[in-house]
Amino acid sequence: MLSPLDGALRAHSFQPWAGQGFLETPPTHPCLCAQLTMTSFSVRSTIVSRYASTRVRTQLSNPHAEPKEAIFDLDLPGSAFISNFTITINNKLYVAEVKEKHQAKKMYDKARRQGQTAAHVETEKFRVSASVAAGSQVSFELSYEELLQRHLGKYQHAVSVRPQQVVGNLTVEVSISERTGIDYVHVLPLRTSRLLTNTLRGDANVPPSTWVEKGSHCTWVVFTPTPQEQAAFSSSGILGDFVVQYDVAMPDVAGDVQIYNGYFVHYFAPRGLPPMQKNVVFVIDVSGSMHGTKMKQTKKAMHIILSDLHPDDCFNIVTFSDTVHVWKAERSIPATAHNIRSAKDYVHRMEADGWTDINKALLEAASVLTQGMPELSPRRIPLLIFLTDGEPTAGVTSGTRILANIRQALGGSVSLFGLAFGDDADYGLLRRLALENRGVARRIYEDADAALQLAGFYDEIASPLLYDVALSYRDGAELTRTLFPHYFQGAELVVAGRLAPGATELHVEAAGHGHTRQLRLENDISANATEAAPFGCSPDLGQIGRFVQRLWAYFTIQELLQARFHSNDTAARRLLTEKATNLSLKYNFVTPVTSLVVVKPEEEERTTARAMPGAPAGSRPRPVGYWVRGSGPSFPSPFVLPPGGSHHSPPVPSRPAGQFQNADIRLQPSAGERPARLQRGGATVPATRVTKLLKDSPLPAHHAPCWLVKGSNMEALLGGAYGAFVVPHPQEV
Repeated sequence: MLSPLDGALRAHSFQPWAGQGFLETPPTHPCLCAQLTMTSFSVRSTIVSRYASTRVRTQLSNPHAEPKEAIFDLDLPGSAFISNFTITINNKLYVAEVKEKHQAKKMYDKARRQGQTAAHVETEKFRVSASVAAGSQVSFELSYEELLQRHLGKYQHAVSVRPQQVVGNLTVEVSISERTGIDYVHVLPLRTSRLLTNTLRGDANVPPSTWVEKGSHCTWVVFTPTPQEQAAFSSSGILGDFVVQYDVAMPDVAGDVQIYNGYFVHYFAPRGLPPMQKNVVFVIDVSGSMHGTKMKQTKKAMHIILSDLHPDDCFNIVTFSDTVHVWKAERSIPATAHNIRSAKDYVHRMEADGWTDINKALLEAASVLTQGMPELSPRRIPLLIFLTDGEPTAGVTSGTRILANIRQALGGSVSLFGLAFGDDADYGLLRRLALENRGVARRIYEDADAALQLAGFYDEIASPLLYDVALSYRDGAELTRTLFPHYFQGAELVVAGRLAPGATELHVEAAGHGHTRQLRLENDISANATEAAPFGCSPDLGQIGRFVQRLWAYFTIQELLQARFHSNDTAARRLLTEKATNLSLKYNFVTPVTSLVVVKPEEEERTTARAMPGAPAGSRPRPVGYWVRGSGPSFPSPFVLPPGGSHHSPPVPSRPAGQFQNADIRLQPSAGERPARLQRGGATVPATRVTKLLKDSPLPAHHAPCWLVKGSNMEALLGGAYGAFVVPHPQEV
């Protein structure tokens, strides 16, 4: 039987939120169907030591006289994992299960073939729809988890508030618990674009009805706009992201180590270190596809970036299309005021034309970085910032060959940062180039603020404080990543792991190269030092302790998936996939190797079937909802009435205007050889069960069980003359 849950959770292609930076993609689709009345919209985020668990809950009612569709549509942060989803319809709760991706698809397909109601979803786009009967309610609840990353000296938590209508009860509640203390908390104006301006500070333009209570280790932020305040934002209510920024106190230069239930996490973010000098080469795509707005935005961004170079830095510029031009052919030059003006003039004269030779451009940049540099002390960090909006179309175009060539040319000593400008850029290639060469890749979206996106990314890597950082843990096991090519100002390095069996303490060592000397730190942490000391907003020590284990699983899965992406060995990829899948299932995470699946229990299907024809005599008559298409003085004879409850029938779409619905016809199942009867009020007519090909209906043509009713009985049954045939609506069975 098709139930009101007969909606599909579908994955859509979209630009995910950039999980490692300040750029985020807001939802591009309505969150919920505005035809229904939303009675409540609530978001509850619990942040414990940077690990955020968010629950989004909505409730809608259908005040109309006919069924309406409810849509729950949410874009998730790119680094988030869904951990739970439930839907409640007619007081029945349906809980989604996390299954291995292929198994989930098989379960879904099998359930659909058997006529059961089923739905499934993958990452990163979440969408579910469900039909809501007249006068009924539906509730959706989605939970997801993510680690907030520190950039430019702050953590940022953003939740989407886009109910598409004014809501009587709208609440966003965020609690922040930090063991080492909370330095500051800022609530920003509601954000309606991808870019979060880094210069926003203080509490100016805080959204109305926002309440902040900051303590030393616990902060509560509550946003409860009234209907009038929502309407003042727009006619569709609130349409933006509610954004909270904060930073933590870090008194220990060795960082903060927390141990709970045999798992530990180490947050390493030493403050007060002097920045290192750098040698940076900008590689800029000037092929024909960069013509127009992209080129203007790139020039604007480069003017900002060049102005921010430190006088002790060295730099150079490489522009390329199907030919490559190096601004200063011999080597990088110091960032003096004269050289900066000259570079800006060069950038101003850039013109877009030609094809795209990525391989040759990167080889030229590698040559600039690896050949003789000015003999100045101390050592400069070599950085290559590569911007392109397309794929390789000239010279070497094989991605495998480009990767091998650049890996050899950079020699493991240069960090490559790839910026994919727009949807046509080969982000997969840039991501692999960055992973293989000590860097990261980032998408730059084609928006009005693209220049600020470019400049904002540079800000994050403008001040390296350490390079070749190694974090080690005696008596630690199953560690996440412990080697980091850089530590940038305002960032944070995070390692999670398990204590070795029987270990009573964890010995921590941190080593890295700094501005003038090597940094080396050591510390011993008792295994029960933090377990006995609850902190923050919750007195529940168990709730505090659980986050470390889930954070370890979250990090481990991400690194397994990244290793799988990086690997070219089939056997290794299979093993990495298996490990990531097992952890995802254990911790109920929806990841790229798992899916959510909801199947209506078979018992409910059998319960429905018992009320179908052939059920024992004396069964209670069930209502048969139906559509009558068109109207007129005549009707066919015999008249075919499809029976309610057919599990072969696909879902009925929203009723077109001009159709008639009446749900008070009841089916009286047959007893023995006696035909079944359809009853409405005082009228009762015989009906015979047949199978008929339905063509002229709101549905695609399909065979369905139907009730055969003589034309002479139809007027008595319906109380008037109606033409065409009748189609059941699953809401009414």
